[in-house]
Amino acid sequence: MFEAADHYARMREDPAAAPGEGHEPDDDEGLAARVTRGDQAAFMAIYDRYGDMLFGTALRFFHDRDAAADIVQETMLAVWRRIDQFDAAHGSMGAWMMGIARNRSIDRLRADARRPKITRPAADVGETDAVDALAWAGRPILIDDADEPAAEIDRRWVRALLASTMAEIRPEERTVLVLAYDHGLSQSEIAARLGLPIGTVKSRTRRALAALRDRLSNVPDLRPVAIGKDWR
Repeated sequence: MFEAADHYARMREDPAAAPGEGHEPDDDEGLAARVTRGDQAAFMAIYDRYGDMLFGTALRFFHDRDAAADIVQETMLAVWRRIDQFDAAHGSMGAWMMGIARNRSIDRLRADARRPKITRPAADVGETDAVDALAWAGRPILIDDADEPAAEIDRRWVRALLASTMAEIRPEERTVLVLAYDHGLSQSEIAARLGLPIGTVKSRTRRALAALRDRLSNVPDLRPVAIGKDWR
């Protein structure tokens, strides 16, 4: 568990953070409603659910644990103060929080007046190689590189977010995406290589893309573009 956890661990010991009465849902919308009323237990549930993802992405972006921990702290503080701005109809809590973390990270990097140097994060082989062609909900992700260095910073964040998301996906589902978008194999070719029914390959692909879509849907610097339907 990373450094920012120390602060929230202390909150767990606070009697005020104990769950309240009732049986409200623990989905994103239910947790948000409880946090709006000052429920610290709901706030901790959000932290437990998304804290590692926040830290992993920020760490890949900065390559600095202290900076990553600061971004988690700032994002969680924003969640506590601005939870009324979350709208489940527009995306998941995780996507909303990632938007906050992205803005805080980029602001910090620019404030430090450090021109970003694109470096490959420590990740499993193939996790980030296909970022420029990765199909997002059936569409490739394209990033406009026209404006330097802003585009470099945005690109660096997208790579960090994608690597963190890929790391959370089940290995068997990640393998299917890597074979498809890094090695260019069709679903039938993947099925043959892995010795799986094509239906299994399709279901794994759908689950993996759903996870990516959830994390990336609210990233403003991505431009989804329709592609043909000949991948099968």
